[in-house]
Amino acid sequence: ERAGFARPRHGPSPALLAACLLALSGGLLRYAAQPLTPCWTTDDLAYYNLPADRAYDRSAVPITVAGYITSYPLHEDTKQQFHVAVTALRQADQWRPANGVMRLTTDGRASYRYGQPLQLSGRLVTPPEFEDFSYREYLARKGVYSLFYPTAIEPLPGANQGTRLLQGLYWLRGRGEALLNRHLPEPYAALANGMLLGIESGIPDALYEQFNLTGSSHVIVISGSNVALIAGLILAFGRRALGQRRALWPALLGIGAYALLVGGDAAVLRAAWMGALFAIATTIDRRSTALVSLAFACWVMTIANPLTLWDVGFQLSSAATAGLILFSPGVVAFFGRWLPGWFSGGPLTGSLTVGGVDLTRTSQQAIQGVLQDGLMVTIAANISTLPLVLYYFGRLSLISLATNVLIAPAQPFIMLWGSAGLLLGVLGLGPLAQIVLWIPWLCLVWTVAVVRWTAALPGASLAVGGYGVRELVATYALIAAIAGQQSVRSKLAEWWRGRSRGTSPYTWIGALSSGLTIGALAVSALLIWAMVRSQPDGRLHLYFLDVGQGDGILIQTPSGRQLLIDGGASPQQLVTELGAVLPFWDRSLDLVLMTHPDLDHMGAQRALPARFAIDTALETAASAVNPDADSWRAAMQAGGVTIVQQAQGGWLDLGDGVALWILGPPGDPYTGEDADNANSFVVKLVYGDLCVLLTGDAGLPSEAALIAAGAPLQATVLKVGHHGSKSGTGQSFLAAVQPQLA
Repeated sequence: ERAGFARPRHGPSPALLAACLLALSGGLLRYAAQPLTPCWTTDDLAYYNLPADRAYDRSAVPITVAGYITSYPLHEDTKQQFHVAVTALRQADQWRPANGVMRLTTDGRASYRYGQPLQLSGRLVTPPEFEDFSYREYLARKGVYSLFYPTAIEPLPGANQGTRLLQGLYWLRGRGEALLNRHLPEPYAALANGMLLGIESGIPDALYEQFNLTGSSHVIVISGSNVALIAGLILAFGRRALGQRRALWPALLGIGAYALLVGGDAAVLRAAWMGALFAIATTIDRRSTALVSLAFACWVMTIANPLTLWDVGFQLSSAATAGLILFSPGVVAFFGRWLPGWFSGGPLTGSLTVGGVDLTRTSQQAIQGVLQDGLMVTIAANISTLPLVLYYFGRLSLISLATNVLIAPAQPFIMLWGSAGLLLGVLGLGPLAQIVLWIPWLCLVWTVAVVRWTAALPGASLAVGGYGVRELVATYALIAAIAGQQSVRSKLAEWWRGRSRGTSPYTWIGALSSGLTIGALAVSALLIWAMVRSQPDGRLHLYFLDVGQGDGILIQTPSGRQLLIDGGASPQQLVTELGAVLPFWDRSLDLVLMTHPDLDHMGAQRALPARFAIDTALETAASAVNPDADSWRAAMQAGGVTIVQQAQGGWLDLGDGVALWILGPPGDPYTGEDADNANSFVVKLVYGDLCVLLTGDAGLPSEAALIAAGAPLQATVLKVGHHGSKSGTGQSFLAAVQPQLA
């Protein structure tokens, strides 16, 4: 009677407790081995940092260092940012070894690449601490302890110092970024770069803030869905070509390469580890437990870098994944009780069949999918992430659920068709890639429109104060207590058993195929409608673009020819304004005109050849010999643009009876004081009885010369000179022009 199984123990065994204590001790030792602020020696770069408050102290003695770029250069409007691993520094005209990584920001005119060796001079500064954010700790978690404000950057001869793997991956990333910028208007190109390549630097701050206000910024960042797409595609094709077992290695290599390609931040690496475990489990026919995979991924990452624990992106992505695993079954089960009843008594009743497809049933399944993916999944993720959002950002989005429900259906199309467009572009099929990218463009238009609309609603977001560490711990303790209730666990088990006995997967595949067919037809119809609406309408259009300080004027002729005059200093602002008025499919400009080489007129034009096909660029004779215009000419020449000089007496036939007369400056440039502004283009747009006079930055002396020369100044519309300053548009000139509108 003593034979049989031993009575089970209540509670954990002593061996398990000892193992847990040992693991905790090992974790504490590992954490102590990588302090947030190490003790610096004379061999460390950070030893030579100036205090943070001397970042802009021009009296500080500059330091000269040598090293190489260790990151992908990120462009943000007029600036670019990258990391440099320093190998040596110069003191008292002697070089000595040094080690450390610094972050620097410089202007966007020069082109830098990963692994490029450089010699730099400037101020080396400790990263600052802000009242509500520690930039110093943020960079320390990335292994960066210094900021560098360069006064001179000199590329050094020699081989690329980066690894061949990252050189290849970053080349692909650069090709992809250039492709999206070339084929998509802004701000949709910047969003696509963030969603597909992890390059978020080009997204306008105001738009990103609207995504934050609506609780939808998660769609911008690279997440587990991107990794799942890569893993699924490689496994599917690999199994057909190599067999189930051999397909594992390409899948693991693809996941790892993609994680490095998109920047390899903590949230991406966590998703990559989970994706790799899923690929291994499916290959060896083992069950993949999501919660265990999440715990393993977090464990590996914190072993490698304990400071990852305090990375906000890592915390939010891990909490969101845990919320989806723990709570989405219960949330779906709860809503699943009333959804079928709503459909049976709601607006989608009856039956409508077209071509053998039950449109009513398909519509019901589509709406149920939208509610499940948008509403229910958002609720599940918010349960676990909302305390962190309140703690770090002090913001509660009241419109988050509605926004996510509306934008959720568009996100898979952005990922799938955006990835397809990138692949086609990298393979050299640019025209086909542009057509494919119209599909994610349409989905991005919808996403941005919804986010902007919901962000503008009254009370969309509330500021929450006084939510500290105690409140955070108490909230998670409450969530854990609720999640641990036996009733909740039984509901999850019941839901899972019901799903296992539910609809055959072939039924879902059939429904999905029908839904994709209807979706493809709807997208095609919308794209055709958008193309028809954006065709030339037989009218002359004149747009004064909001480019901040400076001028930006776009002229569209009745047949669709496009002329841009100036563009301000900000490339981001200019391309966003152009994206709002140009047809989405048209990435070309017939003519760009630089009135004169001031940065607030010329600066943004330098970025256009990389995004648009430009036929001709116009400059004055004075600009042609002005060193300030060298970067403009270099950008135009690199884009294959023909540069033409024009002077007083010239004119351009734009077709459809539209002409552009060049009234100034003269062929012999002005000299002396304020010559740059005096040599600004003054042009007159003529179309029938309509005349528009555009004076650039021409000042009072130029206006007096035009009056004295008897120039045909009378115009219907006058663009006042020099931004309306006192140095332009004098009373005599205004009397000579006699505009109806200025």
